[in-house]
Amino acid sequence: MSLHARSQINWHYGICPLDAEADRFGPFADLVDLWQSKGRLPDRLPRRREIDFYDLTEWLGRVFIARVERDPFKLRFSLWGTTLSDWWGVDYTNRILGERSTNPHLWNLVETRYFEAMDRDPFIGLASGYLSQHGRPYVKVIGIDLPFSEGNGLSHVISAHIKIAMDETIDDIVPGNPIREFF
Repeated sequence: MSLHARSQINWHYGICPLDAEADRFGPFADLVDLWQSKGRLPDRLPRRREIDFYDLTEWLGRVFIARVERDPFKLRFSLWGTTLSDWWGVDYTNRILGERSTNPHLWNLVETRYFEAMDRDPFIGLASGYLSQHGRPYVKVIGIDLPFSEGNGLSHVISAHIKIAMDETIDDIVPGNPIREFF
């Protein structure tokens, strides 16, 4: 994937080790701590059913749950929070990643590659960008992507988001975190 494709959707992606210290994730620290407590790291990822709906109360409206489908690899959202719908201007519930963007092929090219990498070698992901591909260039968000497995590769991703200032970056929101840039 080219840098040109990533720059067209105007998002940045970071990869963090599964055992990165939860307190280094700023506003996402409690969620990472909960996720790590369920996974018995480093030997396995948590199973989706190990996170209860009530565990996500603080994040209601700003969380999505995506289920991995294979052949071809894609993510289908089983839950898309109401606040996310407001920010993106679309409800992705029961929809495929990127299908409602202005350029689904481009969006899919970037995002799918990120989640395929998570499937091959799991990581805690951070993604931040403008919602330009959804007609909302004045909205910028950051999300944390937490992988889940039912024992045979990536099965689900739970992601929580916050809205950030237009000039803020991943490093501003989670300073001092061991982030490696993806792409």
